[in-house]
Amino acid sequence: MLGFPIIAPQHKGLFKMRLASALTGTALASALLLSGTAAFAAPAEDLPAVESSQLTKASSPLALINPSTKLSPEDYVPGKLVSVAGSSMTLRPEAAKAVEALIADARAAGHSIKLLSAYRSYERQAVLFNQYQAKYGTAYAERISARPGTSEHQLGLAADLGYTNSRAELKAEFGQTPAGLWIAEHAVEYGLVIRYPQGKEEITGYKYEPWHVRYIGTEHAEAMLASGAETFEEYHQMLADSLESAKQSEAEVAIEKEPAKAKQEKPKEESQKAGEDVVVDEDLLVLSFLPPYRDWGFGFTQ
Repeated sequence: MLGFPIIAPQHKGLFKMRLASALTGTALASALLLSGTAAFAAPAEDLPAVESSQLTKASSPLALINPSTKLSPEDYVPGKLVSVAGSSMTLRPEAAKAVEALIADARAAGHSIKLLSAYRSYERQAVLFNQYQAKYGTAYAERISARPGTSEHQLGLAADLGYTNSRAELKAEFGQTPAGLWIAEHAVEYGLVIRYPQGKEEITGYKYEPWHVRYIGTEHAEAMLASGAETFEEYHQMLADSLESAKQSEAEVAIEKEPAKAKQEKPKEESQKAGEDVVVDEDLLVLSFLPPYRDWGFGFTQ
């Protein structure tokens, strides 16, 4: 069982919400499909506002890629990649900056963390998957490696981290090491999340990988933690549901306003034909010149 790290004071509130959510993890997992349909959702007002393109474009930090969601095109290449300081590997600028800061702060805290893997092209991912497939068979290879066109590494937003000279490198045991625990506690501060958490394989499609971090931005990393979502699939679905709810609300408001506007702009002649009791300017003009008798039979609209 993975132990809980010491929580910094500024993160205790978020951690309590995370712990409460963990108590329902088993029930939640059975209620979700691989596509990430959420069985619960945070209030829409508590989630950052997003546009539909942020959830669908590969160029967005919120792009969802998993075994059932391919990149389009499958051989997608990020528009800009930069070298991660101290390595020959590359990431998109925002992700590189986040990973560099995390590694530097981890080392300052006494954890000798290093970058093991970053951006991978479609072709490189194909080579890796084929190697795993030949060694372990297709079924197991799909649990530990992405098919080309479905890897987060191809987005340029994911990184694999490890200890220098560690036997726990790229193993589940890494999550129990001081470095693994430090990453799990502090990743959110850099806009990173542990992409494949323990016990969530049927949601994410992959085995527990405490070394694999994914950049989604600080605002969304914090919102994901606060929302109770334990996987990016769940959080992504929350954002999609919130966006759809906002669109429906806007549509309903527009529908409510339209009849009122139509009634307000209704032609005078149409109102008279409908037999509505209205007084028009011509009526008032006639009345102003009539004697004050009460039995005049004209001057009013019938």
